[in-house]
Amino acid sequence: MCEFCIKHGEGEKWYLNAKNYSEDLASDIERREYVKGFFRGVDRSYNKYFDLARRLPLELPFIGPAIKALLRRRSINKHWGQVIPIEDVEKILSITSSIVRIPCVCTKITTGKEKRACFVITLKPEFMDLVDQSYFGGPDVAKFEKMEKITALNFMKEEEKRGSFHSIWTFKTPFIGALCNCDDTGCIAMKMYKEVTPIFFRSEYDIESDKNKCNGCKACIKICPFNAIGFDAATQKAKIDREKCHGCGICRSVCKKNAMSLIERVPAI
Repeated sequence: MCEFCIKHGEGEKWYLNAKNYSEDLASDIERREYVKGFFRGVDRSYNKYFDLARRLPLELPFIGPAIKALLRRRSINKHWGQVIPIEDVEKILSITSSIVRIPCVCTKITTGKEKRACFVITLKPEFMDLVDQSYFGGPDVAKFEKMEKITALNFMKEEEKRGSFHSIWTFKTPFIGALCNCDDTGCIAMKMYKEVTPIFFRSEYDIESDKNKCNGCKACIKICPFNAIGFDAATQKAKIDREKCHGCGICRSVCKKNAMSLIERVPAI
């Protein structure tokens, strides 16, 4: 169980606690200003941040881990995420009442292209005014698309097949405002994960492979965004690296033998 579950989840998964989507949190003046400035702030600071990160002694013993811990703590208090499987995406959509698909901020910044794969999720539609729509070229209705829950869920299932995993994000923790579909083409969170330090928790699950069902087709290996699945030459089966697995579960979407299943993550002792 992650630290947010203890602090903000009342002992359960924090992102399934309706209080973290509440009107009281969204109405906080300081938080509203933070969210409104978030998009342009990310745009301005992106290159500057990574240029600085590359110069930091992140690989040095003692010093590197300390710097990474400071960067993580800063993100945890402001904008932090967690990987979630499609089952929990469905539960989140059942809690929220306003679901609006918007262009991905990360993709716009890193590639200059538009990819509408992120969702603003709130309890009330009027909280969409938290998003600075001018950042995306103005209040263009086509770019901010209100979706029904089943339509949003089906869209995310299709994203899985294209190699995207799902993640939930805070805006000044613990307020939850975004549900994203992340991949390795332009995602800043994945860039942080690979080059600096993670800014999201693993999911509350692990993936498990049924050796009796696995036929060694390697489809799961190709789609895994965390390089957590390998091939066991001796058994000719898929092999899970527990240290790397984030429990996103998207490998299940391409396994024709239904050999992959999610299990609750067992805390390290």
